[in-house]
Amino acid sequence: MIYRTPGYCRDFRCIAGDCRDSCCKGWEIDIDDEAAARYAAAAGEFGERLRRNIENGSFVLTEDERCPFLNDGGLCDIYINLGRESLCHICSEHPRYYEWFGSVKEGGTGLCCEASAKLILSQPFTLCEVEVSDEEAAGEYDGELFSLLLEARTAMLDAVNAEELPIGRALAQVLDIAEEAQQYIDIPDAPHGACTDISEAEKEIFRCFSELEPIDREWLPYIKSCEEKLPSAPLHSEEHTPYLRRIAAYFIFRYVMKSVYDGNVLGYAAFAAVSTVFISWLYRCGSTEEKPCGFEECAVIAKNYSKETEYCEENMEKLLRLSETGTVFDISTLKLLIADSFGENVDNI
Repeated sequence: MIYRTPGYCRDFRCIAGDCRDSCCKGWEIDIDDEAAARYAAAAGEFGERLRRNIENGSFVLTEDERCPFLNDGGLCDIYINLGRESLCHICSEHPRYYEWFGSVKEGGTGLCCEASAKLILSQPFTLCEVEVSDEEAAGEYDGELFSLLLEARTAMLDAVNAEELPIGRALAQVLDIAEEAQQYIDIPDAPHGACTDISEAEKEIFRCFSELEPIDREWLPYIKSCEEKLPSAPLHSEEHTPYLRRIAAYFIFRYVMKSVYDGNVLGYAAFAAVSTVFISWLYRCGSTEEKPCGFEECAVIAKNYSKETEYCEENMEKLLRLSETGTVFDISTLKLLIADSFGENVDNI
């Protein structure tokens, strides 16, 4: 089967103890059955320690929400004592993600990881394909629809990767491509009263994100402060455009093909566009007139956004529902926000 990934995946390496936002903190860590059997059979004092710190199929986090096996040096005691092969599935795979479509497997590394975020923002988006042994597909799907969606996604990626096409026009084109594909699947519902007031639309976007379930306690105060700063924040900096193109490509690659199973191609495209616009606002709020926020800060902002949206199933479900019912997630309103955010005319694309 074909295994398709973004080119940067081959360069990904976990930075372990050097990570400032370890995936071993603040997350419930589920243990798969194979790892649970290994831990139940582990001998000696460390085996006893393992079993003391497992409850209901998960590791028992410490009071400050750390994995009990994350040591003071930021390293994993399970890895140190039992080897990499003894890690549970989620620990050995994170931040990798995968999708299966018959004879095609796709995967990548998630934006929520500090090391991965830096890779994603630092490299132009490309795709690599290699042959791997066959693996079982996730479910049944329409082959003709798969081909149509693959063609649509390729066009979306071409748009955001085209440096001669301004970023705002590229995002508007992504929405148009998605709308056309959605019409092949079904007739999209009419928008529930598009919002034409830019200020109100911005407030509604912030309200949507502030009502999601927070992962990090600092996230909600942070985006509240950004909402207050945005009206007087510097305009979009062209220094950030390459990062935003790569972020848009990440979301498009990761999510658009999921619509072969649920038919919501416009929802996934809207999520990609909203995510890119919202992150651009956060970049502006971290900048001054003299100095746009730099690469390191941009990577951290994108990583935090990903962590708070993609890595909570309930949050993703809510955002995708908004794409079907929310006024600020319809195409006309999104195009107004895109035009205002990037100072471009996105009409007649």
